[in-house]
Amino acid sequence: MKVKDKKSSNRSFLKRVGERKGFLSVGIIVVLILVFFIAQHFQSSSVQSEVEEIHSVHIVREEDPILFEGIVKASEVQEEYYDPSKGVIAEILVEDGQEVEEETELFTYTNEENQQLLNEQNRQYSRLKERRSEAETALANAKDALTTANANIKKSNQNVQALAETEEENIGMDAEFEVAQTNLMEYESDKAEAEAAIESAEMSIRDLNDQMEDIEYEIGNLRSGVTTTVIADFSGIVELNNADEASLESSEQPIIRLLSKDVKVEATVSEYDYNKIKEESPVQISLVTSDKQVNGTINQISSLPIQAGVEGSSSSRYLFTVIPEEPIQYGFSVQVGFSEGVIYLPQSAVIEEDGTKIIFVNADGIVERREVEVHEESNFYVLDAGLEIDEEVLLAPHSELADGDEVMVMYD
Repeated sequence: MKVKDKKSSNRSFLKRVGERKGFLSVGIIVVLILVFFIAQHFQSSSVQSEVEEIHSVHIVREEDPILFEGIVKASEVQEEYYDPSKGVIAEILVEDGQEVEEETELFTYTNEENQQLLNEQNRQYSRLKERRSEAETALANAKDALTTANANIKKSNQNVQALAETEEENIGMDAEFEVAQTNLMEYESDKAEAEAAIESAEMSIRDLNDQMEDIEYEIGNLRSGVTTTVIADFSGIVELNNADEASLESSEQPIIRLLSKDVKVEATVSEYDYNKIKEESPVQISLVTSDKQVNGTINQISSLPIQAGVEGSSSSRYLFTVIPEEPIQYGFSVQVGFSEGVIYLPQSAVIEEDGTKIIFVNADGIVERREVEVHEESNFYVLDAGLEIDEEVLLAPHSELADGDEVMVMYD
């Protein structure tokens, strides 16, 4: 019988015990790892569940004003360019920068050609006037002759009548009677000549008056064209072209520009915002060079584009003018702010139930279910009624939310 070595047997037992402890340790580690992953899974699920309960909100506010670039200009501008038909510039009557009232004389023209024509018309008028004077003298003489002839005829008639009565009683008066009749016939002839002279003189005077009237009209036109004075159409400030008078006549720039004291702002709007602005709408004018702001009103909106869409430009632009309530310096650059006065709501904030628009308001963590009146515009709703400024509405609220539920919200 073979006897086992005791020492060897003890080593085998210890080895087996060590191996069992190793397997046990590995098992414990595996279990711990499984427990860790399971805990992580449940924690992640819990966090995910909490995240799903957090809602984004939209704060109800009016849209920021639409801003337009603009520049300040005079409301009215009078520009006077050289007009050769009026002659040459005779005299500038105002100074650069001078403030003038309406109808102030600005400068004058002198037309030498019209002056020569005027002189000739005046000479013709003088000749006609002399002829009329002669005709008036002839008329007066003819009238005197007619008066004398009528008196002589009257006297001769009386004499002839008297002689005719005497001849019946006194024979031998024939010669004297014939003389009286001859004189009467001469006086009748004088009367006829006087009447013809009167008619001729009156006709001549009428013709001369017509000619003189025509010449007076021409003289009036020429006289106004000899010296032409340009006046101010309104009150304003003078801006002179400082070139000498000879150069002014060949310059393409105006001789004088008159700028009204009242100003306007000229700005442009793109076709995308064209239908948003309206005439008589209030705006706010902000000066680029300072913090000053001035209220104003849209005065006019052009229906024609000033810049059509071309390569590199995505839209047409339209000119509109604004009248400020306070004076602003000519030439200042400004921004014109136009507020639409509308409130937009994201489509995700509004749900529809049986034709009614519903939103959920966050009131300090409590849900308030509310009906609103809105109309759709592009990708938004425009609020008509049902909300106040600065209220918070939930975005994409889930269908299980009810009035009075508690919620957690997240702000962007």
